[in-house]
Amino acid sequence: MLPALIPAAVLLGLAVAGFLLVRGRLNDGAVPRARSLLVANAPRTVMAIWAHPDDEITSAGTFAALAGEGAQVILIYLTHGEAARDTGYSREDLAQRRRLEAKAAGDTLGAHAVEVFEWPDGGLAAADGEAVKAVLRERIAHWKPSVLISFDEKIGYYGHTDHVAAGRWARELAQEENSILRLYQATLPKALIKVALKLVAAFRDNYPSDPAAGLPAPTIAVPIARHAAAKRRLLDVHASQAKVIADVQPGYDKVPAWLYYRLFDREYFALAMSR
Repeated sequence: MLPALIPAAVLLGLAVAGFLLVRGRLNDGAVPRARSLLVANAPRTVMAIWAHPDDEITSAGTFAALAGEGAQVILIYLTHGEAARDTGYSREDLAQRRRLEAKAAGDTLGAHAVEVFEWPDGGLAAADGEAVKAVLRERIAHWKPSVLISFDEKIGYYGHTDHVAAGRWARELAQEENSILRLYQATLPKALIKVALKLVAAFRDNYPSDPAAGLPAPTIAVPIARHAAAKRRLLDVHASQAKVIADVQPGYDKVPAWLYYRLFDREYFALAMSR
């Protein structure tokens, strides 16, 4: 019996070794891992400021982890995402649909609250920034988060001007509001950026060719494999954005979630501000 088992054991070992090799090449092992973004001895409330419902996909495993450790997660969306194309909905119907999807996303991730505002999708770059910040400042005063999470203010993850605006306002608020102790910006390591440029149309079409103009370097990685099921369910919540999600999460529907999110097993952030 033993000789017959050896080939299977060898094949299994080779498969595991290959998997670990691929995972190692996709990720940046030099980025320190942390299971939480919370600040010790500070309010356990995290607010995320996004442009559109579904932007939270970038950090969904992290939000599920935060909620699981008892943090209050507040998801803020500045638009309804009504300008998305090829959805089969009118702008009015899509706005209503995506508002419901945002609420369902919060439920899926265990968020404490979800708030969706009505600035125009695709128009944040031209919006009155002081008016937007006044509203966000009031929400910060209401929820009292110690941590903000958003996009970066230079490229907005892959070049979306709404993302850039959201990231810029988050940065300005973090600098202005002393109650905010840390600002994290969703980002990717170089290896995953290379993969995205090959496989993801949003990156191919919008990401700058100059690396210096791209995403900030990650300073922390949050392991998310334990929250694979929640992140996978979240993708189905955003049914109106099925085409976009298939682009930004290539192959997610072809591979079991437990395996997919052990290959892409961490979410990356740049610590943009700390007090």
